[in-house]
Parts: sequence; structure tokens; C-alpha cells
Amino acid sequence: MLASYYNYRDYEEVVRQTASMVGNADAQSLAQQYGLNILDITWEDTGRYYNSAVGPNISDMTIQVQQHNPISDEYKLSLMPVIRHPNFSDESADVPLDRFFLLVGNEKNQDLKRVSLREFLGDLRGYLHEPESWAGEKNSLLADRDTHVLVSAQACFLPIPQGSNAKFNPVLFNYQSYQENPAVLTILATREGTSVTIIDNVRDGFEAGMTWGQRLFFNQNGERASFTGQRLSDFQGESGDVRTPTVEAAVEEGLNMVMLIQVPLKQKEPLMPPAPIGFGGVSLLSGEAMAMPDSNVEAAVIGHGEIEGPFTEIDNLAIERDPDFPIRVTVQFYKATSNGVVSQKDMQDIREQIDRVYEDADYVGSLVVDGPSNRPTEYDGSKLEPPNWWDEFWKRHEENTGQSREEALEMLRRLRGENWMPRSPQELQEELDRL
Repeated sequence: MLASYYNYRDYEEVVRQTASMVGNADAQSLAQQYGLNILDITWEDTGRYYNSAVGPNISDMTIQVQQHNPISDEYKLSLMPVIRHPNFSDESADVPLDRFFLLVGNEKNQDLKRVSLREFLGDLRGYLHEPESWAGEKNSLLADRDTHVLVSAQACFLPIPQGSNAKFNPVLFNYQSYQENPAVLTILATREGTSVTIIDNVRDGFEAGMTWGQRLFFNQNGERASFTGQRLSDFQGESGDVRTPTVEAAVEEGLNMVMLIQVPLKQKEPLMPPAPIGFGGVSLLSGEAMAMPDSNVEAAVIGHGEIEGPFTEIDNLAIERDPDFPIRVTVQFYKATSNGVVSQKDMQDIREQIDRVYEDADYVGSLVVDGPSNRPTEYDGSKLEPPNWWDEFWKRHEENTGQSREEALEMLRRLRGENWMPRSPQELQEELDRL
């Protein structure tokens, strides 16, 4: 028991140092030199109003690591750092749909094979472990608008000491989704296969309790498993299949690459869009006077862990594509660190990886701050922020989860640390008004 506790304590420090990147002023300054931010909640939206943090189909994404204290038998969640373009402007790329490919077969315990994203979406039922979990007769989630998909890219950091690995979950909170009425379906694609689930914000919670969103898992023949990360240097020399789902512009990054794909769905009763609670503001801590350790960042090879229970796909719902919104593909490059230190070379490499994803796009820019455009990924509908979205959202959120706005804010403080703050006086006042 003591040995287990000491291992827990040692790893807890690795997790703490990794998570602290978000509040490190020196690291943030370095990221900003490359036009990037270090965040622990990212905005991965398929539709946002002009010059607004809100929209008719918006999602928060986090990378969460859970730890278990063997002495107290308590669980703790930590949000991992993500480096990307700033949340608000959300610089994105329009990439032709036909440039994306996935590996399938894991959902049926079959050998992996490569299919295009267009083929996958055109016959989604054929790539489910339980085709009957999709009620009705539809097979496709393609829309006429799908010549291009809306793409962004980011680097995600995991706490991985040399010779060890990390167990983690991407977590998605979609502000429009609720039980039996999802607004998005997610497709999570890795080098080991592709996993499909609808988002209702209440399923598949952590032992640590409620979190902001729904955990995403790997589908191993109808059973769910969390994801794992291993240092590339530890992985080298081991046998493995290095094929990977890929954007052509980033094919060489396959081992540490994940694609999080959101497919918008029609809702029975769309609720008024809220503002994201995932404000990227944190209190920044200046670098300490003592000498900082050297960076030990390297690629993290993504796999999956032990079976944890049944995997939910469509949950017996008659889902249908919402053609008003584009498909969003978030390309993630996973990195290992044991001390949360990033060098200028690390940041330059990250910026170059992100840029490669955008290279072959037909358009790059912001659908939020650049004004009206003719981009094929511009959503259909009003671009003006409506009034009263806070009250409408919190009413629906409490009905769906049982969690009040005060409880949600306290939960976010636990997740993000006591130093978490909204990023502007207006947002701070909104938080105070909700207490």
C-alpha cells in the first residue's frame, strides 16, 4: 500500500507540473511569440456568432487525467494544457473532405482498414458495432454542403515520465446537447481505429464525480477503454502498426495524432445558445528565480488501456444530420512532458505542425472576427448574438444534469485551480451575478 501511495504521490507532482503550464507567464509569453495560447479548455465550435463567444452549436474540449489516492480512496481530476490559436478568434481552415481518412475495424474486432471520411459518413451504420443502436432507417450523415470541413489544430500535453505512460480522456461539452437530444456526434480517430458516440453531457462520468462534459473513449469491439500516451523514445523498438488516420498535410505525425470530429445533428427542440463557460483566463505566475529544468518534451504515442465497460454509440436514437452547420475536425498532436517545461524549439515545432495542417486548405481565417465570407464552412443562420442566452442555458443545464450554475462554477474552480478567473471585467461581472 505504501509503495502504491509513493507512486501516486510522485506522479501527482508530474501531473501538477504539467497542468501548471497554463498559468506559467514565461510559457505563455513564449507561446504568444508564435501567435498561440496555452489553454486548459478549448473552444471547438461548428457555429459561433460574429465577434461573440456564443453560438448556435458550440463545444468546450478538455484533456482530463484522473488519479486515485490509494490511502484516502479519493479521486482527483486535472485538466491538461493545450497549445493552439486563441479561442476567441478561432483561426480555422477549410480543407476538402476527401483529404481525410480513418482506420476502421476496431469496433468489430476486425483487422484495420483505411476508408475515407466521406465513405465513413456516407455509410455510418456500416461502421458501428451495433448498427441497430441507430434508430430508424438512415445510413448517412453527409450533407450537400460537405465539400469541405472546418479544421483547426493543436498540441496536447500529457504527464508522462520516462518509462511510464499516462491514462487520459478527451472530454467534450456541447452547450446545445442534452439527454435524448444530442446536437453533435463525435468521431475520435487514432492509429488504432475509430470510435463514434453521441454527446448528451451526462454519460460516462469519472469516479471523481461530475465534470464539464462527457468523456470520450476508444471502442474495442463494443467495449470502452480510456486512452493512453507513451513516450516515443519508449515506444521505439516495439512492434506496432504505424498506419494512422491523417490529414495529408500532417501524415508524418501519425503515431501521436488524434482527430476529434464533430458532426452536427438536428435537435427536436434547439435551445437558445449560451456563452461558453470555458473562458481561457488564468492567473499567470512569473517564472521563479531558481534555474528552470530543461525541457523533456517529445511525441506521445497514443494507444488505449483496459476495458472499462460497454461503449455507447447512438444510444437507440433516430439521429439526423443538421445541414446548417459544417463538420469540424480538430487535429491533435500529443506531447509527453514530465516537468511542464517547453523550450523555444518545442514551441517552434508545435507552430510548424499546426501550420502544416493548414497548408493545403482552400481558405484560412476566422469565421468569428473576419466578418461575412463565402467560405463553404460558414454556417447557415443568424450571425447575431441573441439576448437571454445565460438564463436559457442554465435552466436546460440544471434540468439535464441536476447541477446548478453555482455548483458548475465551483466544479470548474476545482478543475482549473483557485487562481482561475474569467478573462475580462464583463465576464467577471457575469460570474459574480450568477453567485
